[in-house]
Amino acid sequence: MYYVENEKAMCFERNSIFKPQNVIFMRQLLLSFAVLLSLSLSAQITQPTQPTSGPGGSDYTFGGVTQYDYGTNGSGGDFWLYEPNTPTPDSANVVVFIHGLGETNPKLYGAFIKHLVRKGNIVIYPRYQKDLNADNTTFNDSCAKGIQRALDTIQQAGHVKGRRENFFVLGHSVGGVLTANMSMLYRQYGLPKPLSAFSMQPGAASFLMNSYADFPADIPYLALVSQDDIIVGTAPGTTIYNQSVNAPTSHKNLVHTYGDSHGSPAITASHFDPLAGDAAFDNGESNLFILASGNGPVDAFDYFGTWKLQDALMDCALLNQNCEYAFGDTPEQHGMGNWSDGMPIRILEITPSASTGVEDLKNEISVSVFPNPNSAGTWQFTVGNELVGSNLVMTDVSGKIIFQSKIQNLKSKIEVNGLPGGVYFYQLKNSANEILKSGKLVVE
Repeated sequence: MYYVENEKAMCFERNSIFKPQNVIFMRQLLLSFAVLLSLSLSAQITQPTQPTSGPGGSDYTFGGVTQYDYGTNGSGGDFWLYEPNTPTPDSANVVVFIHGLGETNPKLYGAFIKHLVRKGNIVIYPRYQKDLNADNTTFNDSCAKGIQRALDTIQQAGHVKGRRENFFVLGHSVGGVLTANMSMLYRQYGLPKPLSAFSMQPGAASFLMNSYADFPADIPYLALVSQDDIIVGTAPGTTIYNQSVNAPTSHKNLVHTYGDSHGSPAITASHFDPLAGDAAFDNGESNLFILASGNGPVDAFDYFGTWKLQDALMDCALLNQNCEYAFGDTPEQHGMGNWSDGMPIRILEITPSASTGVEDLKNEISVSVFPNPNSAGTWQFTVGNELVGSNLVMTDVSGKIIFQSKIQNLKSKIEVNGLPGGVYFYQLKNSANEILKSGKLVVE
């Protein structure tokens, strides 16, 4: 009797599970479980780490950064300065990093700055505004003044000497607009001609110049815009790209970024993605914009996006290397690495989307060097007519000039005897000291 009664009770309980209200509850429970399982699996899928070499990679030449503060609590026309150390070189290339509106605390971009410096560059961080009330019509003049003062400073004793001829510009937000402006107005401001320019999420529209038709044809240029940028949107970057009609698409691309939540943390496509914080660069300044920007993480967006593109731009412009990472909608350019489960992160979209080749304008200028590698110390430079009369400058890896000569003929024999084995670089310059062609020489 006990057995039968309990069987009835059990049947009642089993049947009660299928009552409508209980079925709804079970569905909700299963759905919640599925969501939790999905989140758990997503959390196990992680972003790729920094590559060990190549553009965006961790193959650093220098161990640290020497900081000079000429800008905290200053007015427009001031600057911060960052130089490589451990070891400290005699000279280095110069990168101007122009901050976003109100971002007068370098900590917001500190990791990006440190990456550039440890790669062997001096970084100038100009202050173009005193505070959030500064008149934006003064930004161009103030930015140029800060750059000029910094360039003068790095020629003084006690500083790593800046190689003015190897001068690069990049910037974020309003700084991205100023990057395009400085590239177009460099002669007006007495600045070196940039070898490349990179505008990250430039904006807003009110800061643009009337036209970018005079943007130099031979400055390799990238403009990056992001799908979920609710601060400046994509229109300003697209405008600069479309209006810079003199620059061919062989060395001018518009880069579009998109979010990807396949793993954790997700890849975002917001206005603040280029901010890669480092507290070691904190100058103590704070305002509404600095607080709103936060302390951005360093992630795959940096390694495979902005850091990679900037490194590649510089390599392509200066050494004619890694151009496939900078232009042409190649896998190297648009690839963002893989999640830990092997799934590719959503790639960058490049305008123009079809590959146009990675040869930049400088490749249209003909030059060949033979033999290279070389064991005898004698090279024959064979050049096109446009390079006859140009000045040849050879440097070692530290940037020290070891030889100078003039290219007199279509075929010129250059003898540099007694060079130890290693890598050297050459530049062919016109009378205005502008680089027409550059390359690498190897002594065995």
